[in-house]
Order: sequence, then structure tokens, then C-alpha cells
Amino acid sequence: MSDDSQLLANYARRGDVQSLAALVERHSRGMFAILRGMLPSEADAQDALQDAWHRVVRAAGKFRGGEVRAYLAKVARSAAIDLMRRRGRTVSLDAGGEGVEDEVAEQVATEPLPSEAFESKADAEEVRLAVQSLPLGPRQVLLLRMEGELTFREIAETLGVPLGTALTWMRLATKNLRKILVEGEGR
Repeated sequence: MSDDSQLLANYARRGDVQSLAALVERHSRGMFAILRGMLPSEADAQDALQDAWHRVVRAAGKFRGGEVRAYLAKVARSAAIDLMRRRGRTVSLDAGGEGVEDEVAEQVATEPLPSEAFESKADAEEVRLAVQSLPLGPRQVLLLRMEGELTFREIAETLGVPLGTALTWMRLATKNLRKILVEGEGR
């Protein structure tokens, strides 16, 4: 059992608040980064983060193993989508095909993360705005990969899409970000 799994189990079984606090300390920053990339404002991201942790607290006993980091990313994503729905924003997962060639998967796996590729070209706010301009599917894949540090298999499972779709969306996200930030399109 991983350290994170043990912490969650300690909270679920014994109500160990220190274990929960350790999880919050360890994972809130990554969860917030995912939420901030999905939602239009910092306040929305903070609201969704609080909601996500409430969900974790309420469902701690239902966690049945696996990677806690991926579980928390999935909970954060659900909180963001629910917040968008409550506030009347539409949630669309358009902008990606279902199939992917091995060649595309290989390209995605070997490309630098956008944060590495664009650091010299744009400040953090430019990158955040560029990420916000992506369609939801590619944006979520990018955020889960960069901020959540999930594998593509974990991302596909978290989003409930085939692995090929997750890889295709990552390819779309990096291509579109490159156009916006490096080539200056969209400015």
C-alpha cells in the first residue's frame, strides 16, 4: 500500500485528521493547478478545490485502492465540471478523434511538456490564458499530465476515454499551445 493510500485508509478507518491533513498538504497544489486550468477564475478554482476535498472526506471509506493521485485528480475534475454546470457553463468534450496511430502516441510521449517548451516565450499568465483557450478535452489531458503528473493510462481512466483519445487530445493541446505561444497565433 502506498503512503498516500495508507493516509487515506487511516482517515477512513480511524478518522485520523493528521493523515487527512498530510494528504491535503501533499496534493492541494496539484489539484488547484488542474482546477485553475479548467475554470475561469481563481475564486472558482478555490471553490472547486474545497468541494473536491469535501467529496474526498465524505467518500474516504469507499476508496478501493489504486493511485491516490489519480483518484484526487478525478475528484477535482468532477468538482470543476459540476461547478461549471451549476453556474450555467456548458461542458463539451469535443475536439478529438477516437483513434490514434502509434506514430502519434510516440510523438506525444517524446515531446517536452508545454511548460518546458514555452517558459522562455511566455510568462505564467500567458500560458494560463492559452491553456484556458483550449477545448475542455485537450485542456484536461494537458493539465492532468502537467499538473497532476498522471500517466496517459491514468488520464484515460480518469476521463473515461480510450487511451488513443487521451493521446490525441494531448497532441492537439501541445500543437495548439505551440501555435498560440510560440508562433504568436491567437494574439
